[in-house]
Amino acid sequence: MAKYVSSHKIVKDMDEYAALSEEDKMVDIVVVQLGTTCSGPILKDQCVNNKNLKWVHSLSAGIDGYVAVQEFRESDIPLTNAKGAFSSVLGEFIALGVLYHTKHLERFMQRKAEKKWEIEPMELVSNKSMAIIGYGDIGAACAKIAKNGFGMKVIGVKRKPDECSEEYKSYCDEVVGNDAYEAVIKDADFVVGVLPKTAATEDFFNMDSTFSKMKPTSVFMNIGRGPTVQEEDLILALNEKKISGAVLDVFKKEPLPQENPLWSMPNVLLTPHCAQQDPDFMSDCIFQFADNLTNFVEGKPLVNIRDKK
Repeated sequence: MAKYVSSHKIVKDMDEYAALSEEDKMVDIVVVQLGTTCSGPILKDQCVNNKNLKWVHSLSAGIDGYVAVQEFRESDIPLTNAKGAFSSVLGEFIALGVLYHTKHLERFMQRKAEKKWEIEPMELVSNKSMAIIGYGDIGAACAKIAKNGFGMKVIGVKRKPDECSEEYKSYCDEVVGNDAYEAVIKDADFVVGVLPKTAATEDFFNMDSTFSKMKPTSVFMNIGRGPTVQEEDLILALNEKKISGAVLDVFKKEPLPQENPLWSMPNVLLTPHCAQQDPDFMSDCIFQFADNLTNFVEGKPLVNIRDKK
């Protein structure tokens, strides 16, 4: 993907960036579509050599690649991201995952392929409960469908529950702090991970903290960041039937290696990190940036400023 380095120059890799004139490198704003190795070196170079830089914007929701650059993380340059641009489509993806498992879609698709007429009861989604870990904008979109659409019981887990807006609280039966995590996942039928990648969240979902505490009939779902899950533990939990299934769109290593057992495991709905990509997702991100650019030009506060530390 192209990296937007300034309003008039677009570079696709570090070779193109190196070829820019020093004047072209002295920009006020860096806008990056994270996803290649280009972004880190550019940010480091800008923070070290460019005294004009006033703002960095991520066209994705994830910011771990940006804050991994020490020179940028420790600077006073604000970082904004595409918070909100992906929430609705990811909420629908979680709804798909809920229906996939409660309606036993995988088993019925297999019977269809085998032309086998074999009846089994459908489970009622409104009898299920959901725990959303990392409850924020995306989590609220998931909760809105789960509670208002399906009639599920929904609990949000948030590091600072007091900072949760009244609107977001209205989509949950309760929003609790991290200290209630174990009690919440113990009773949940669906545990949804929406955590960012930080030092504190790497391998957060593992056997000891999560999978051994969940019900054997429960399903783990991850639409946050791949490194938040200890995949070996998840595979073990599925094999040992400590949990009944998974819904996964993000992974530690992407593309997911062909030899990874998750590809062929039953009761695993797997998509290649595309659950957020509705047909308009990139244009929505650009329009969102354009609105923030207006704020920047007019001297108004930027929206979606993230905490780099």
